[in-house]
Amino acid sequence: MNEGVRTLPIRLPPLPGEALDSWLEALARRLDSPLGDVLRHFGLPARSGRGDHLRGIPTDWTILLDRRQAAAIAHASGLGEQTITGMTLAHYDGRAIRINFERRYVNRWVLWGRGAGSRFCPDCLTDSGGRWPLFWRLGWAFACPRHHRLLADCCPNCGRIQRRLPRSGRLIPGLGICGNPPSRQDGDPSGGCGFDLTETETPLLPAGHAALIAQDRLLEIIDSGTASFGAYIADPQPTRTALADIRAVGGRVLADLPADNIRSLVPADIADMHLTPEPDSRLASRASERPGFMAPPRAVSAAVAVIAALRVLEPGDVHEGGEVMRSLLEAMRERLYQISPRSIDTWGKGLSPVLHGVYLAALAPSFRTSEQLRFRTPTTMPSRPKSTSRAVARRARKVPSTFWPSWAVRLTPSNGIYPRTLAPVLASSLLIVGSCTQLTTAAGFLGSVTDGVTMSRILQALQNHPHWQDMVTALLRLVDYLDAHDVPIDYQRRRRLDYTRLLPHARWLDICRRTGTVPGSGPRERIVRCQLFQRISGLPAEAAPDYPSINEARFRAEVARFAVFQTPELAAALVDEARYFLAAHRVRDEPVTWQPPMSLLAGLELPGSDPAHIDVSRLHTLIRQHKNPVQHAAKTFGTSIRVVRHLLDEHPAPAAPLTKRAARATGHIRFQARQAVPKETFTRLYQDEHRSLKQIEALTGFSSHLLTTLAREYGIPLRDGPQDYKRWTVERDWLIEQYVIRQRSLTDLADETGMSRMTMSRWAHTHNIPVQPGRAGSHNAALRAPDILRKAFSDTYAWQRVERFLDAVAHPTLYEAAQTLAINYTTLTTQIARLEQELGQPLLERAERGRAMQLTPFGQRVTVAARKFRAEEMTRQVMQDPPAKP
Repeated sequence: MNEGVRTLPIRLPPLPGEALDSWLEALARRLDSPLGDVLRHFGLPARSGRGDHLRGIPTDWTILLDRRQAAAIAHASGLGEQTITGMTLAHYDGRAIRINFERRYVNRWVLWGRGAGSRFCPDCLTDSGGRWPLFWRLGWAFACPRHHRLLADCCPNCGRIQRRLPRSGRLIPGLGICGNPPSRQDGDPSGGCGFDLTETETPLLPAGHAALIAQDRLLEIIDSGTASFGAYIADPQPTRTALADIRAVGGRVLADLPADNIRSLVPADIADMHLTPEPDSRLASRASERPGFMAPPRAVSAAVAVIAALRVLEPGDVHEGGEVMRSLLEAMRERLYQISPRSIDTWGKGLSPVLHGVYLAALAPSFRTSEQLRFRTPTTMPSRPKSTSRAVARRARKVPSTFWPSWAVRLTPSNGIYPRTLAPVLASSLLIVGSCTQLTTAAGFLGSVTDGVTMSRILQALQNHPHWQDMVTALLRLVDYLDAHDVPIDYQRRRRLDYTRLLPHARWLDICRRTGTVPGSGPRERIVRCQLFQRISGLPAEAAPDYPSINEARFRAEVARFAVFQTPELAAALVDEARYFLAAHRVRDEPVTWQPPMSLLAGLELPGSDPAHIDVSRLHTLIRQHKNPVQHAAKTFGTSIRVVRHLLDEHPAPAAPLTKRAARATGHIRFQARQAVPKETFTRLYQDEHRSLKQIEALTGFSSHLLTTLAREYGIPLRDGPQDYKRWTVERDWLIEQYVIRQRSLTDLADETGMSRMTMSRWAHTHNIPVQPGRAGSHNAALRAPDILRKAFSDTYAWQRVERFLDAVAHPTLYEAAQTLAINYTTLTTQIARLEQELGQPLLERAERGRAMQLTPFGQRVTVAARKFRAEEMTRQVMQDPPAKP
């Protein structure tokens, strides 16, 4: 509390938004005291005019008070310190003006700050009894929204700006009159001009006038502290930044926009007043000096500037605002020194990213393709390059040298550009997005599989494509995803691996044996090796160590046919080989391949067809039925050949059924044998159950010669012959379990163990087990089977095949059935195919896209008969007589 300052006997509350000097004058008037006495009562030094600044006395208390002064006035007046401070321009500091607190002045070069003076509305002075709002002192004040008038710039009598000089402290202030020194010699030497300012005539504006709307927008921005309208909706900005934008655009309009363009941009009445000032006005010369650099001296000029700036910033889309700015730039082109992405820096300081985005959107049509990527022009907020070289290097580790296949097919036009040329260009283009990286440097980051000249040529060709803007949007979305997420593959490390020992010849032959693939001649092996190299490294196949240096076109044509040649089994084996290769190079924490989510392309119209719209099951059918399968499939689906090949790479078509002769020639029968009789099954049948090769042949349908080959491949030693059977031992418990309890015949047991029935009978006598001659074996169920099933019971595996068939028909596809039953898909299809062959008719109509697997009419009858027979057999086992005692 300031004990030296006495409280006032009469108190006068300030009006809402009133300036400090207006309140002090009204208070002096209410106290009927000279203004200087009131100031001294509050502890404010009296001002004498000349030399005040030398003695440290501010020329205008309304700019700023220190805490001591504010506390003294609050104590004497009974008002709060916050209320007192709110009547000074410090209330707007950092929002609408910038104040130098040390030297107590308004910076006129920032935010159109007015160093002194105030505009006014004569109608407002009439309503308030001559009291002055603080807002009138801002350079942003030019209209009165309440009375629909332009604000007056100066006194019409003396032609001077109001409140530019301090009021005389020797007189009781007169409210609502001009306080400037008299302009005539016969005037009152101390009372000022004395003109009644409420009599000032200013232009009336109709409701909805652009100047009134612009003034309301400024009041909203200043009062709220944030700009969130129009272009700022996507990126709200603080008041001082938005006003800096308005000042930059408005100042450029005042300085460089030709008169004809101003008339087309703002209402005619405002344009005429701005372009034809009164010749005897003292403000006319000031308005022509660096217009827009500081606060316009005339209210009408400020209105023109703000209206024009809001035409650029009011649209809700940056690109719409860019169209308006583009017309302004075209009109100002002759007067501007240059128009470039960086020339806006000369328009002012502290500009927002929103204004930069509008400016870049205005220049976008003139940008080269690489600049559109650098400045991200198709996005909702274009911006200047921000990515550092280190950030670009980090991004390069996430990008393969050739574009991801799933993305490449969507971004590749149907004609004019080769995909193998475009893929490296698209990949390298990701590194120039939002960065200053040169094209050649970007290509070097990814192994220099392309170059800057090629990138420039390809990107320029793409710029003329109708879908170019959506293609750029796709690349920008992808860059944002890569910068924000971790990628499971370090492509920089993949590029540096040694691939000279990828897929050795011996391993290729082993894969062919395991997958039923014909090894072919040298070119086929090299094709597979090059494809595997490209898949692992992300580099083009041409960079593979095994890529041929001659006959490149022929080799490339063979590579194109690889998609048809590949089967699911071969694809799975190559994935395993890739994992083995990566593990050998200590890369154990990465998948073989990875691609960004395709959801990033949602809503975009791209030149390439969407593979997701193609029925893969139908594609597989077409691929195995035509001479030129890829071309035929592309024509059938109305898509490109590269889309069909990509789908076959992702979803290889199963191998077509072969004739016995063809299967024998290609090794396909051996492949089927491996699938149907894997090592575990062979070991169980041959070693654990002691079955002979002839018995296994009867069970599986594969020849003894082929089974002998399998045994050697599995490393299972073969028995020498029948003499070994004599050395076999039949355990008593096992014989009792099989012969007495399960009621199996001696012939059945002898066949299982590879012995003769006589030898098995001797083992029964050895173990004191009575032999019941003539008892029928339990494996004659085929004799009880209905006629429709009897042909299927050709061996001991027959009932298993029927059971598998009954279990499979409950699923929509055989693939899902195999997964649910935990058996190999190929094994299941082989068993059902054999069942159909033995019964003589198809049982199933295979699943297609949008339609589940269905039973044929014959399959329905077989299913009913098999289920009934299974129920009868289960009942027979439950109701059978108890076994005979030994």
